[in-house]
Order: sequence, then structure tokens, then C-alpha cells
Amino acid sequence: LNWNEEEEKHHEETNDNVANNDEIESTKIRLDENSYYRLTTQWQGDNKSLDILNDGKNNNKVQLAQTGNYSGQHWKMKLIQDDYYRLTTQWQGDEKSLSILNNEIILDKTSNDNAGQYWKITLLKNNYYRFTCKQQGYEKSLDIINDGQNNNKVTLAKSGCYSGQYWNITQI
Repeated sequence: LNWNEEEEKHHEETNDNVANNDEIESTKIRLDENSYYRLTTQWQGDNKSLDILNDGKNNNKVQLAQTGNYSGQHWKMKLIQDDYYRLTTQWQGDEKSLSILNNEIILDKTSNDNAGQYWKITLLKNNYYRFTCKQQGYEKSLDIINDGQNNNKVTLAKSGCYSGQYWNITQI
């Protein structure tokens, strides 16, 4: 499937309304910066968590994987500016952050100059969270592509009322 077909397939389950201010509960959330959290989606549930692929090469590919007690699934969220957070894992530490690089979501060397590492976490009225990036704005959200195979590829997609963009944050 090409990107447009994947996006359409993923979004068949819901309407194609662009996310709007009506769904926002609060952009002023506070997380314990000393705790780790598990990130899951409404679409895949608690059985799949945001994870870093241990490929023995770069160890920086972000995916949705079977939930387990893995340090690549333990995320720390540190407030770095206004309402923006830096996301790091227990496995890679503060040296690498969730980033956008060439329209790909990866774990990359932490930098204060990279707007692709500044994540806004917005509480929605449905008690889930939306992750958007300073680099892309609220128009694009962290999402999971429904490719009909693994359904585990992480991307930024047009913000909307999609269960792959509704994230649950659970303190570990």
C-alpha cells in the first residue's frame, strides 16, 4: 500500500474531521519527570506499546510492539519549554530523544536546537492524549499506520478523530 491508501485504511474507522479545539481538554498537563511511563493507543490497546527496535545497528527505530517489561517501552517526559516535553527512554537515556528526522519518527541524539524533539502533550475530552510536535504544529499528530499487516509503524499524520492518535499514558 502507498501512504495515501494506508492513511485512508487507518481512518476508515472514524470520520475525517480535523482535530479542533472542541476536543481539547487541556494543554497544561504535568507529569512526574522522575517517573517512567508506558504509551499505548486507543486503537491497539494495552497489548501494544511505543517501543524502540533493538536492531543491533542504530537501535533508534520507533514502533508499536508487544507490551512487556522492556526499557525501550519505559518513557520519561521532561518539560523543556512552555508546554513542550522531551521524550526519552530508560534504555537509551537522556542522550537520545523522540525526534522527527526527514519525516520519520526515530530516536535521535538529544538537541535543544531540534524542534522535532519538542512534543506537546494535550489531554483530550475522551481522557486520551494527543502528541504533536513543535516542528509540525497541531496539524499533525503521532499516529500508528494501519497497513493491514503489523499495524505498528509510527508516523505523523493529519490530526483528526482517529484512535491511532489517541494515546494512553500509564505511569510504570
